[in-house]
Amino acid sequence: MDIPPPPAPEPPPGQGHGPGWPPPYPVPQQPWYPYPQPFQEPAKTSGLAIASLVTGIVCCVPPLGLVLGGFALAQIRKKGLRGKGMAITGVVLSSIATVLALVLAVSGGFGAFWDGFREGIDDAKSRRSTMDLRKGDCFVVPGGELEREVVKVNVVPCAEPHDGEVSGSFKLDGSAFPGEQRMTALADQKCWAVEQEYAMDSWALPVEAESYYYTPSQQSWKVGDHSVTCAFATTSGKLKGSVRNDARRLDPDQMTYLRAANAYDRVLAAGPDQDRVEDDLDGFKKWAGQVSEVLTQEGTRLRGRSWPSTAQDPVDARLKEVDLAQKEWAKAAVAADADAFYLHSGAADRALRQATEVAARSALHLATTPPATDSGGSSSGGADGGSSGGTDSEETDGGSGSGSGSGTEV
Repeated sequence: MDIPPPPAPEPPPGQGHGPGWPPPYPVPQQPWYPYPQPFQEPAKTSGLAIASLVTGIVCCVPPLGLVLGGFALAQIRKKGLRGKGMAITGVVLSSIATVLALVLAVSGGFGAFWDGFREGIDDAKSRRSTMDLRKGDCFVVPGGELEREVVKVNVVPCAEPHDGEVSGSFKLDGSAFPGEQRMTALADQKCWAVEQEYAMDSWALPVEAESYYYTPSQQSWKVGDHSVTCAFATTSGKLKGSVRNDARRLDPDQMTYLRAANAYDRVLAAGPDQDRVEDDLDGFKKWAGQVSEVLTQEGTRLRGRSWPSTAQDPVDARLKEVDLAQKEWAKAAVAADADAFYLHSGAADRALRQATEVAARSALHLATTPPATDSGGSSSGGADGGSSGGTDSEETDGGSGSGSGSGTEV
């Protein structure tokens, strides 16, 4: 039995039967796309693995990295997280650090190691450029040599032994580097006044405290270091405790008396460079006039204050001597010759007795032991200078400067 062929497909609408139908190729069909598959997120990294690695590298607490690594491996296995390599590395590093720590502990070296580690951190924190020293900072010079070019120092609490204490600073004028000689001269002149404001009672200064300063180097000048830093420092032993005695620690009566006395000390120190009056009579007479004027101001200052009852008589006694010395200096200012100058300046010097000054200081609760260099009513001291150099990023040494000044402070 023959099976008839299937009927021919119907042509599309609008087309009739004819030759070539059905077409030799299948009619194009609309393409088929499968449904989109859900997005697969990558496995997260274990935070414990990261912590184990960091702790193992830092070695701050060796067993901690070991413990964190163990927990991280268990977490990775259970939750399918990433970070197995980091966890294993952290475990290995922590294991090595733990063994070393145990060895050091048994041998007694761990304490020394830890102390050295902490000291290294403390030194890094306290290290400061000489350009960045501030009033009141106490510092230690690495190596202990002050009289050299210094780039950085370690700032320490003033209660600890230290090499110096910053009393203040002043800015140098101009845009061009002034040169070592000019800076030294200015430092000798101005640092003393800065120090007198910081430590007003010079009699209270430790005997080893000397006037000192840091000046800019040519290199540091180029990056904006145009200031001279003044300080009290010592080259013999260490200072301990702050030398500061100013408005923070003195009462108004003490400050009034000390301002008058310090002004007299400064003008005495500003005398002519010549040793003999005969070599510069006019210069000495001009200076005598300045001393007379300062003593007039001192007398006005002492009279203008109402002193405590216990201090009134000692201050009055000092005031009488100030008036007498002022008159003698005024006569020296118009002396006809060197002999007359010697006569009146000597009388002025004898008029100010140290015993009277000690009594006034005692009544005002100030230091009563004169500086070791004190003689009569005045004394002289030295001032040495160093140089600051370089910057925080480039440690270049500058030149050193030194000079000398006179006064009762140091």
